Amino acid sequence: MEAQRINPDNLCKPLASYSQVVRKGNIVTTAGTVAINVEGEIVGKGDIVTQTRQTLENLKNSLAAAGAEMNDVIKTMIFISDLANYKGMNEVYDEYFAENPPARSTVRADLALPDLLVEIEAIAVV
Repeated sequence: MEAQRINPDNLCKPLASYSQVVRKGNIVTTAGTVAINVEGEIVGKGDIVTQTRQTLENLKNSLAAAGAEMNDVIKTMIFISDLANYKGMNEVYDEYFAENPPARSTVRADLALPDLLVEIEAIAVV
């Protein structure tokens, strides 16, 4: 079975050599997703709530391109640049995963671009 490697048209082109979402069989994985719009601009500089919402909308679009939905997500990995932003990130995250939340890891990390506050990747089963 061959893997489908997808870069959705409604997301910014990848900033490096990677696929934004890969599906093999019923498993869907996403690359780290950030608050960058289709034009390549960071959305919500300095605002964790806005960045988290944009990141999760981008994640939703990645999953949809591979035939998955947020309800199909079984694991997320969250990278946050400052743990002081944890509460704001978590409030938005809870809106998207209110019912049947996936397993999750959250770590503080330096992100690829200094204006990014959060990055989220996911594994889904469809």
